[in-house]
Amino acid sequence: MPDFWRRSLFRNADLHALDLGALFNASPNAYVIFDEALTIVGCNESYLKVVGRAASHEIVGHYLFDAFPSSTDSASYRLLRRSLDRVLATHEQDHIAVIPYDTSEPGEPPNMRYWSATHTPIFDRDGTFRYILQHTVDVSELQRLRERGAHELFVEAGVLHRARQVQAANQAIDAERELLRDMFKQAPGFIGILAGPAHTFLLANDAYRSLVGGRELVGLTVAQALPEVVGQGFIDLLDQVYASGEAYIGKQVPVMLRQLGDAVPVKHHIDFIYQPILSEDGDVSGIFVQGHDVSDQVEAERLQSLRHRELGHRLKNQLAMVQAIVNQTIRGSNDIATAGATIAGRLQALSRAHESLVTGTTGLTSVREIVRMTAEIHEHGQLQRFRIEGPDVEIASRPALSLSLILHELTTNAVKYGALSSENGRVHVAWDVSGAEDARRFTLSWRETGGPTVSPPSRSGAGTRLIRAGLAGTVSSAVTVDFEAAGILCRIEADFTSMGEEPD
Repeated sequence: MPDFWRRSLFRNADLHALDLGALFNASPNAYVIFDEALTIVGCNESYLKVVGRAASHEIVGHYLFDAFPSSTDSASYRLLRRSLDRVLATHEQDHIAVIPYDTSEPGEPPNMRYWSATHTPIFDRDGTFRYILQHTVDVSELQRLRERGAHELFVEAGVLHRARQVQAANQAIDAERELLRDMFKQAPGFIGILAGPAHTFLLANDAYRSLVGGRELVGLTVAQALPEVVGQGFIDLLDQVYASGEAYIGKQVPVMLRQLGDAVPVKHHIDFIYQPILSEDGDVSGIFVQGHDVSDQVEAERLQSLRHRELGHRLKNQLAMVQAIVNQTIRGSNDIATAGATIAGRLQALSRAHESLVTGTTGLTSVREIVRMTAEIHEHGQLQRFRIEGPDVEIASRPALSLSLILHELTTNAVKYGALSSENGRVHVAWDVSGAEDARRFTLSWRETGGPTVSPPSRSGAGTRLIRAGLAGTVSSAVTVDFEAAGILCRIEADFTSMGEEPD
């Protein structure tokens, strides 16, 4: 018994000299005690008498609904269970105005009676909740007389009727409250209610707790529950809303939030509103917080913007390359027909290279894919006379387009005059990346064998000039072409670091 009650209600009584069990048993009122599992742990004789039991062992130690069975679908069960659950959840007293309940023993004829009950939480000396005390009154006769409509009991019947109406209204309110609580808890966006100028969490739904890594929020201030947001301006915004009474709306606001047990904050983007809650006198008493984590949307928009910039950049590069091809071909051609055919072939090679680029998502293209596509044009997909080898290397779009055109010119020359003009001719294409990390060099070699004897040309044509231009205009590079008797040898060297970057 708490000291408060010792000092006040029983200050003149020697409680140590009393047998509280006997005092409890001597009461004319019917009492029964349940533990948290709803097991009957004690009752007085008045209770045994009113429920028609001869001895305490018939019910004490038994689960309540085993001692007094009732269908879980019945109104009796639902009324009693709801009241007991409410006390277990809130540790506050609860009343049942009228409840019909059959207290007959199993096997006996039903004996439906009407009861009025009060359920009171019982705490130990330390204030810990331990038991539920039920005080029950049999009001069956009053109920039956009311149902018979006895005129002399009009007042009592009216009171009972109003009590039942109040009880029904309370049940409807409880059901609505439960529905709202479930909707609040399961809402997809994060929702919280903050109280007072310190912004203490009164409520926070599952989505809010999930956003902050499952941390407990209720009962703590925002600064206590989420210390990482203090320096990010959110406390200042809450203070502003509380002081001004005006709502604040944030769109795609970045916020760093720690997950439970993780010291490293993770960046999120959120849409949210801080809505002031006004009391009856018009003063701000709290703030309603509602919002959504839009991090995925922000990331998708960022990638979309990146793709648009990349597409524009590639288009600019393509146009520049087309212009260079046309100018260079016309300068080196003697007639329009030859120039047109040459331009068409080179643009076709450029188109195939472009297809490879636009199907990628990183803006990089594989050197192996560039070589393979060029060779397949002349080998009808068989690649029987090409030997291709080298590591997996990816380069940016501009050097990829230049390399495609160089390989196209080398292949065209090999088909017309070199190794691919004879049945026994072969082409070996190999590449590699070497050197220190900050000075890596890309090397590609084209070697023809088994074809006609080669002699140096008397003059350099447009194709040769295009080959020897290398990757100029995109990266630092150098190209050598040796007209060896056994076959042409072309070697390309370039700064590999710059080949992975798009020039402005």
